[in-house]
Amino acid sequence: MQIKRASIVLVLLLFCLAGLAGAEETSTSTKEQLIHVSGNGIVKTTPDRCEISFSVVTKNPDVKAAQKENARKMDTVMAMLKDPSKGNLTSAEISTSSYSISEVYSPDDALKAKFGENVTIYEVSNTVTIETSDLESVGDLIDMAVSNGANEVKSLQFTLSKPRTAELRSEALRIAVEKARADADAVTLAMGCGVGSVHEVTVEDSYNPPVYYNQDMRSAKMVAAGPSTPIEPGSVDVSAQVSIAYMIV
Repeated sequence: MQIKRASIVLVLLLFCLAGLAGAEETSTSTKEQLIHVSGNGIVKTTPDRCEISFSVVTKNPDVKAAQKENARKMDTVMAMLKDPSKGNLTSAEISTSSYSISEVYSPDDALKAKFGENVTIYEVSNTVTIETSDLESVGDLIDMAVSNGANEVKSLQFTLSKPRTAELRSEALRIAVEKARADADAVTLAMGCGVGSVHEVTVEDSYNPPVYYNQDMRSAKMVAAGPSTPIEPGSVDVSAQVSIAYMIV
């Protein structure tokens, strides 16, 4: 009786091992029947938004005097930006991006001549960032800001609005999928096989960098005295990438 039971247990054990081997073979077989491809889609377009950062920087041994002068100049810049006949921007399009007070550790010759050799000088910097969809007015906005007291243009970048980005990303994804499928068709055709159903799809995160204007900009005095600043937005790329696993048939 014990020998019979041992024989039954041995048979069951062998059956289980055979099942595991069969499952492993099926899994390996399934993996061997897949083709993994990827595709990248790029859509080139013109920007529809622009972000510009202006700064008013004032320096004075009297920090309160520097703050007062800075506030006066920035009020003038802000009034110009909101004036319907000039900047014509809304409050939602203007924001303060930074404000700082610091000591000038290495004053230049002009500051030394103005305030003296061994005098502690303070610098007050107030920066505002504006966003506009009127790209044709960018050059004029720069000129008007400088003419009204801004003495630094910190940054200038062209971007896409969120609705436009979403629209073009969908198009980029379609292109990416088509490229991935074309690669799968080409490879399986060369192998004498065909492309079956989709086994897995991964959509990669993408980053669409803004276009920064080449800021070899003129000094504030030259901008104020010279002709209107020409600005060309150029183009931006919206990209998307997918990875797809197809069954091979």
